[in-house]
Amino acid sequence: MNDRTLDRPWVLIAEREISTKLRDKTFIGSTAVMLLLVLVAVIVPALLAGSGGPDKIAVVDDAGAKIVQQARHDDGFEAVRTADRASASALVAEGEVKAALLPGDDGYVVLGKDRVDSGLEGALREAAATLGMETNAARAGLSPSELHAGTSVKLELLKPGPLPDIVADFVNIGLALVFYMTALGFGMMIAQSVVQEKESRVVEILAAAVPIRSLLWGKVLGNTALALGQIVVIAGASMVGLAATDQLAILSVIAPVAGWFVVFFVLGFVALAGLWAVAGSLATRQEDLGSTTLPGQMILMIPFFFSVFAGSSAKTVASFVPIASSMAMPGRMLTEKVPVWQPLLAIAILLAATVLIIRLGARLYERTLLQTGRRLSYREALRA
Repeated sequence: MNDRTLDRPWVLIAEREISTKLRDKTFIGSTAVMLLLVLVAVIVPALLAGSGGPDKIAVVDDAGAKIVQQARHDDGFEAVRTADRASASALVAEGEVKAALLPGDDGYVVLGKDRVDSGLEGALREAAATLGMETNAARAGLSPSELHAGTSVKLELLKPGPLPDIVADFVNIGLALVFYMTALGFGMMIAQSVVQEKESRVVEILAAAVPIRSLLWGKVLGNTALALGQIVVIAGASMVGLAATDQLAILSVIAPVAGWFVVFFVLGFVALAGLWAVAGSLATRQEDLGSTTLPGQMILMIPFFFSVFAGSSAKTVASFVPIASSMAMPGRMLTEKVPVWQPLLAIAILLAATVLIIRLGARLYERTLLQTGRRLSYREALRA
């Protein structure tokens, strides 16, 4: 033990946690499962976006239908005839068609919902230009400007967004799932580690040489470092998946949110790590963990399903609630325009909650770690 670890014993505990986990088959296996889930979340949207037959384009007249017939894009286009612009807009808003091709002031307008695929827009633009020039060229003595009259195509969006709906949904679920799986997996390992040390009496030896709070800080910081390392590996795997499916353009949207996600992840994980350590200190054997870890599982599970399946208003509220904000706020920032003050406020609230939870966890950990006679409840630990 060198001078550095004598002055800061939690460093020694953190190094012990890291080296132990890196040799643990369970940890290696959970990382492999996480990598697989991330690759599926990246690749599946690309496969879904590339399937389903011809893209449907709403039109209101024969000229628009002829342009759609002329255009070629992957499996082609299918013209869907509507009565008027309002009907075509309704089909676009409901997702029944990919876009609508409507007459404009000087040519046509491609109407989309949150975005229009560049290939689709380009194919319609080219078809409109080709047919327009053919029509104009049939007239003798036209000037160049007259020859190209009526061939411009403008792009309009009903609900501008940074990502396609299906991709945004998968990425939103993916970010929440990464936090949920990482916090749950590492949390259970922390609790099991504490119980194993109590059962084997190793904790008594450690507590005689190292302050009990240093044992807690070492476990929390060591597992936080491992969790961040796992996140980096997962991020690398997602980049490989995006490159393999030709979706690297999505990175330009995800990258600015990634930094925010790391901040929310670290604060939320540190708070939960303290609670998981307390769950382990309350137990005296592995069988006790089912009841002592239940509160931590609920704190994770409820916000996870909330951030994934709740409505827009509920997600907005959840993005300011500690722990839930670690899953809800990054997802909101991907799917809607969020003012910068909102994630900053959510981080301030989460930071304050993390400090309070860690301080409470440290007190409970000190009171219960060396009690090995029977399993303690949270109420008994608070009254101790």
